[in-house]
Amino acid sequence: MISNKLLADSLPLIGAGLGDKLGVKINVGGNQAFTDGRTYIQIPEFDITSKAQKDAVLGYMAHEAAHIKFNSFKGINTNNFNGKPVLHSLWNIIEDLRIENAMIDSMIGTRKWMDQIWINRKADGTRPPVTNEDNPITVLCDYMLFTCRVTYRDQQYLTEYLEAAEEAFIEVFGWKLQMKLDALIHPKLGEIKTSRQAFILAKAIFELIENHEPDEDEPNSSDEADNSDEADSSDDTSSDDSDTNSSTETDDDGSCSNQTSTSEDSDVTPDSESDTDSQPSSDKAERADPSKHKAAIEHLKSLTSDDDAFDDMSSFVDSLAIMPQTEQTSLNVPTTTSVSKHLIDDDSANGLLSRVKGSSNQLTNKMQAVVEEEMRTKRRTAKSGKRLNSRVIHRVKSGDQRLFTRKTEKAEIDTIVEISLDNSGSMDGYLIEVAKEAQLSLALALDKLNNVSITASAFPLDNSYHGVYELKCESDSVKSLARNLSTLTASGYNTPSGSAMMHSLKTVLSSKRDRKVIMMITDGSPDGNEAVPLANLVRKAERSGIIVIGIAVGSIANYKECFYEFFNHAIFIQDIADLKKRCLA
Repeated sequence: MISNKLLADSLPLIGAGLGDKLGVKINVGGNQAFTDGRTYIQIPEFDITSKAQKDAVLGYMAHEAAHIKFNSFKGINTNNFNGKPVLHSLWNIIEDLRIENAMIDSMIGTRKWMDQIWINRKADGTRPPVTNEDNPITVLCDYMLFTCRVTYRDQQYLTEYLEAAEEAFIEVFGWKLQMKLDALIHPKLGEIKTSRQAFILAKAIFELIENHEPDEDEPNSSDEADNSDEADSSDDTSSDDSDTNSSTETDDDGSCSNQTSTSEDSDVTPDSESDTDSQPSSDKAERADPSKHKAAIEHLKSLTSDDDAFDDMSSFVDSLAIMPQTEQTSLNVPTTTSVSKHLIDDDSANGLLSRVKGSSNQLTNKMQAVVEEEMRTKRRTAKSGKRLNSRVIHRVKSGDQRLFTRKTEKAEIDTIVEISLDNSGSMDGYLIEVAKEAQLSLALALDKLNNVSITASAFPLDNSYHGVYELKCESDSVKSLARNLSTLTASGYNTPSGSAMMHSLKTVLSSKRDRKVIMMITDGSPDGNEAVPLANLVRKAERSGIIVIGIAVGSIANYKECFYEFFNHAIFIQDIADLKKRCLA
């Protein structure tokens, strides 16, 4: 069974696998985390030291992928946000709620990752609760943010943030605006399904705030002091009557139970009269200050710079900068491409098949030795059995009852073998033909074994520095490999063996087969910037239980020590006959 250590420690592999599942390109490298919001996500290769860190980084990937996967900005004219940072901030918050809930519905495991972002921020203190001393836009957005996250994303561990935000909101904007805002948002937040709906609600909130006029008769702390004698003289009956006659009920999350739903595509306005009739609690009234509330609203109206927009995910991205990055050169899993079908030469493919069939028959037994390594039948002693082991009779004196011989059951072969081929320019001519014959011969030999699947690839793309040709998937026939091999011209630029190894690792790790084997056929050393990553990847793979074999073709046999710097297990061949003689000889 393969260890998960390699996958757990490799952000490029994690990102590539997650990107495939989500239909998004995730690049790993550089020193900044960002997304273009349309096609790809970029993230540094951090030196992750804990599962909590890893899950939070995965949470960022999943969150940003959700924006792409679930069409943020669809149906929205982005010019609507120009000069309106408050509107843009409100939409960001509601849209984040929408896309995260959609992502969780699509791939439930992402909930844990996205939650870990906030669990970490709360634990390390990088995200303190808001106070009434913060800017009005921060107070407004925190109230919206944590209303969304606690009530509609079920992140209950953030309740203290919501409570702090509610307290700050009432002091900065007043309890009446809070009641109007709650009446507006609670019937809608749980029903947002599109980016446009998120924008419509954000616009309604924006207009509600712009049009709100704090009442001059809204009680403040001085009014409470002036009326203290009157309050003291009131009896218990009047207090009870006040409680009995109150027409507004609230749920545990602070939302009003007498709210009504509004049209999805129309600008929503609250029932201001019903809110005005509601009475504040005593602690809310003590904080009320209409002049302060009005100043806060005027401050929001005055904001016109996009720099004033509130984006809490950007703050999290900034916090990622404190995580150390790996010292190794980062490599991404290369883009996979199919060969051009119109270039397939059936005559060439059939000729290749004919040349290697004899060789593959002789290779089959040796290939079985590769996939059955450490699966040999072994004998062990046991407390019961049919055959007594005479060599351990002396154990009777010490009371050890393990006296019988038993054979361990032979494990079933369940293996995937990925065979990667160097398509660089230095392979042109005789070497590429030897490499093609070797790859096809190995595939034919392995195909004769039960419970063994084969994949094949070539790197880089013709006339390119990057990319990998996918020559054979697990479900494809070996004959299709021969046809695809007929298109290769060995015209790729340089030898990106490290990137190719990333592709091979991703291929075998994504397979459900228990045992993993990678073979790489090449004529020499990789590019300079790929040498260290290749060596590190091979060592990591072997520590994780993956067998990696380098098959060297051509003159590299004269410099074996150089090849062994990258591959602990190596075979050196000049032609297909050598492959038969030397394969694990």
